[in-house]
Amino acid sequence: MSQTIPLPSPERAWLAFDTRRWDENCAKHLLRRLGFSATPASTALALREGPELTVRRAFASVRPMPMPQKLENLSEESEGIRAKLKSLSAEERKEFIKELRRKNEAVVQDYAVSWLEFARRPELSAQEKFVLFLQDIFVVTADKIKRSDMLFDYQATLRKNISSDYPTMLRAVMKHPAMFQFLDADKNTKGQPNENFARELFELFSLGEGNYTEKDVKEAARALTGASIRNGVYNVSEKQHDNQEKTIFGQKGNWGPDELIDITVAQPAAAAYAPQELIKFYLAAEGLPREYAVAFGKVWRANGMRLSELPRILFNSEIFYHPKFRGNFIKSPIAYYLGLCQDLGIDVIPYPGPIVNALRAMGQSFYNPPNVRGWLYGRNWISSSSLAARRAVARNLFVVIPDEKLNADDLKALKEARVAGHGNPAVTPDRLEFLAKNRTDAEIVVHFCNYFLPVPVSAEYRKVLEEHIQSDAKNRIRSIEEAVTGILQSPLYQLS
Repeated sequence: MSQTIPLPSPERAWLAFDTRRWDENCAKHLLRRLGFSATPASTALALREGPELTVRRAFASVRPMPMPQKLENLSEESEGIRAKLKSLSAEERKEFIKELRRKNEAVVQDYAVSWLEFARRPELSAQEKFVLFLQDIFVVTADKIKRSDMLFDYQATLRKNISSDYPTMLRAVMKHPAMFQFLDADKNTKGQPNENFARELFELFSLGEGNYTEKDVKEAARALTGASIRNGVYNVSEKQHDNQEKTIFGQKGNWGPDELIDITVAQPAAAAYAPQELIKFYLAAEGLPREYAVAFGKVWRANGMRLSELPRILFNSEIFYHPKFRGNFIKSPIAYYLGLCQDLGIDVIPYPGPIVNALRAMGQSFYNPPNVRGWLYGRNWISSSSLAARRAVARNLFVVIPDEKLNADDLKALKEARVAGHGNPAVTPDRLEFLAKNRTDAEIVVHFCNYFLPVPVSAEYRKVLEEHIQSDAKNRIRSIEEAVTGILQSPLYQLS
């Protein structure tokens, strides 16, 4: 089917979708790409509301993430830590810093769990998936930024600026301590400019390769000299700033950091860059021909280049609902895990070890893409080892660990999660028993396939599952569990 229907032209691709074709399959497609799952309740609501209202509601307001308690405690200790460091000998300081880093790593892991639970909430999933998109453009890594509070504040800055326009976001990123440290902006001095931020600004944040020259990079680096951050405040020193004339994209002047952002965003390529990255993140991992991003960019620029306009244009477009893009997008490890949690109606595991290790094994450690270019999508997520890790994750979600088998820290975290109302991280047997009592084997299989899988399956596929349930009449519950686990481990469930 997808091979016989041509794609709309670049000019028509971003026109509003004809809602006369809006149906349940369209709603599920939207929900799985917009967030992490398409539950019956969310599908029914989207079917009633249509795409425009569904997307508008998903981004109606930006909701901040509360700071996790352990991160807050560490942040409050920072002043005392700085004072203590001054009183230590060189050798004592070295050991103290090692211990601090171990403590910070543990707090980052706790932050990862807290963020996953925050993103799992259906009303926040679209927002947080978009935050992941922004983090994959404006990359900083936990491996280089050793302060968990700085990482948290950086993510909060990206989240807060979802409502802003692109120049405002670029300025916020440029002036944030995490990006400042990540790209060595403190080493960009008058007479010895460091080109790191200037190069990434053009190549990875706004224009893309081929849309700037080496001279533009060198001149832009000069425009960025003299910047520093003291007590979290960005400042440009007149004495340390290169006040000589610079020529950037053919424009001459004594440009500084803010003017550099304006000049950059005014370039024709700037309007197409974020749309092309958005297309790869949400629609087609391999991207589309450049003329599609250029056409998208014209629409986006006409709408003020506001970040919130990007998903609005994409998810309401003709091309988004084209058959070519249905049920064939490989989920990232984070999307896979959060989709499992939402589809199964369970909570995120509230203690770090299992989920942090699982994400690492699946190939997507929280806040740690492989380099400044961010994550690679599509088939890059899939290998024999990462698939084995995904299968293990799906299987383990049906294993209920007794409280007495948990260590003290994990048990404490689980009890705190229960008090907070999100302490059910596994599918309990009673849920399968309820299903077994109220549906026939054929009904169970149809329910599983329609609910979990992004495309219809053959009668033969359903028959194999039904026969598996019937193969062990003495332990039907176990057979049902094996059937649903098999679906969640299947190649089809890896797709959205």
